Amino acid sequence: MSGPVRTGLVLVGARGSVASTVIHGLEALRSGTPPLGLVTELPDFSSTPWVDLADIHAVGWDIAGDSHRTAEDLRRTGVLPADLVELGASLRDRLELNIAPGIPEPEDAGIADSSARDRLELPSVEIIEALRGDLRSWREREGFQRMVVVNLATAERQRELPPGWDELEANPLELVVSAPADFPRSLLYGIAAVAEGLPFINFTPAMSTDVPAFSGWADRSGVPLLGNDGKTGETLMKSALAPMFRDRALRVLAWEGYNMLGNRDGAALEDPSRKSRKVANKDGVLQGILGSEETHSGVSIDFVPSLHDWKTAMDFIHFEGFLGAKMQLQFTWQGSDSALAAPLILDLARIALLASERGESGPLRAAAPFFKNPAGTDEHDLHRQMSEFRAWVRR
Repeated sequence: MSGPVRTGLVLVGARGSVASTVIHGLEALRSGTPPLGLVTELPDFSSTPWVDLADIHAVGWDIAGDSHRTAEDLRRTGVLPADLVELGASLRDRLELNIAPGIPEPEDAGIADSSARDRLELPSVEIIEALRGDLRSWREREGFQRMVVVNLATAERQRELPPGWDELEANPLELVVSAPADFPRSLLYGIAAVAEGLPFINFTPAMSTDVPAFSGWADRSGVPLLGNDGKTGETLMKSALAPMFRDRALRVLAWEGYNMLGNRDGAALEDPSRKSRKVANKDGVLQGILGSEETHSGVSIDFVPSLHDWKTAMDFIHFEGFLGAKMQLQFTWQGSDSALAAPLILDLARIALLASERGESGPLRAAAPFFKNPAGTDEHDLHRQMSEFRAWVRR
C-alpha cells in the first residue's frame, strides 16, 4: 500500500497497564524515542514492509477502570516517564471516547461498569454481534483501513467447552448459539474479530487459538491467528537457557521457578481457576525443549502487592555433568511486566497484518518466539523459533 494507511489496534483490556504502556509508547515513538524492545525494528528486518508505527492508533474494550489512573500508577511505580504521562493527558481523553464496554466474566459482574454488566445479560450470539458492531463503528468513525485485535484481558478462569468445539470443521457461529452464560470471553472476542476478517492475537493464557473449531474456522476464513500467552520474562529465559543444557549434553535434574507479581494480573492469579493454565504454559516450555520426563520441574506464582508492575522470578537449576558431577545455576529476573510486553504487542500487530496481506490464515507458527504456548507448533526453543521467524519474514 502506498502512502499513510490508518491502522486500528483494537485492545481487549484497553485501560490495563500493558495497553496504557502500548498507547504511551506509540506516542513516544512518534516523537523519536528509540524503539528498544521492538523485534521488528532490528536491522535484520529493515527492508520488511511493516506497517508504519506512526499510522497505528489504539481503540478497544474494557469492563471498568480509568486510563488516567492507570497511567498515573505506572508513572508512580517508575514504568512510564513522568513527562510522557503529563503530555499524554489529551491522548487518554481521546482513548476514553473510543473505549466500548467489554464482556466481564459472570463472577466479575460486581466490579464491572453498568454498560459492561448490561452486555453480560446478552446471549453469546448477541454479544458477538455487539462486538462486531463496535469494530465496524471504529472502522467507520476512525477511518481505519486495516485493523487487528489483541487480547490483553486479565487471565480468564478455566472453563470446560461444550461439545463440538473440538471439531476442526465446526462453525463457531453455529456452535455459539447454545453457548452457556460463562462461555470463554477470549473466544467471543476472537469470533467477532474473525467474523469481521480481522487478525486476532491472544496475548493471554486464555483458550482461543488452540480451540480446533475456532482455529479451523479462521483458517477457512482466511484470517491469521497468533497466540498464546505472551513470553516476556522467566519463560523467555527458560526458552533461551534450556537449549544450552540440551545441546551441551548436560542432564537437567531439576528446574524450579518461583514468580512474584504485584499488578492486576498478579491479583487475578490468586484464583486457582485462573492460575492453572498460566502455570501449565510456563512449565510446558521445559518439557518441550529438554524432552525428558526425568527432569523434576515446578512453577509457582504468588501475588505480592508492593511489587506493582515489577515481576520478579527466581530460578534454581540442578544439573549433572561429566562423571556425574552435580552442579547448580541460580538466577533472579526482575522486569516491568508492561514495559516487557508493550513492544511485543506492536511487533505482533505488525506480524499479523503482514501475514494478512500475504494471504496467510489460521494459527501462525512463525510467531512462536513471542509466546509460551505457541499456536501451530510444539517448538519451544527460542533460537530455533527465531530462525523460523526470520525465514518467514524473508519469505
